[in-house]
Amino acid sequence: MKQEEISDLMRRNLREFPIFQEAHKIGVKELDEGKLWVGYRTTEGLQRGTTRFDLNIIENICYILWIELSKEHRGKNLGKSLFSIIENFAKDYGCNKVRLTPSGWTPSGKTRLEYMKSLGYHEVGIEVEKMLD
Repeated sequence: MKQEEISDLMRRNLREFPIFQEAHKIGVKELDEGKLWVGYRTTEGLQRGTTRFDLNIIENICYILWIELSKEHRGKNLGKSLFSIIENFAKDYGCNKVRLTPSGWTPSGKTRLEYMKSLGYHEVGIEVEKMLD
């Protein structure tokens, strides 16, 4: 799949995200054979505090490296929606699982590990993983 096709695939999935706008930034870069970076930003650049995520796809696994909602969008179930969009994109791309290393806390006070388990992820060492069907 070419970079433009991957970007279009991500954009199609992001259209389900309530705050998505066509002007938001989607980046795709081939890192190596079978390795890909995909990123999403609501604003230009890498500044913290914006809604964004970074993914690495290695063979059939989609790794969530970073995911963040801007402060005004936290606590509104948008995180759950964003995880679902990432999972749908990964499945559409051909991945069979999504992994991340959970850290920190949710606005409701749950640990990220507890939150990820509530979304159907299970522990695999220090990471959590969700199989995509």
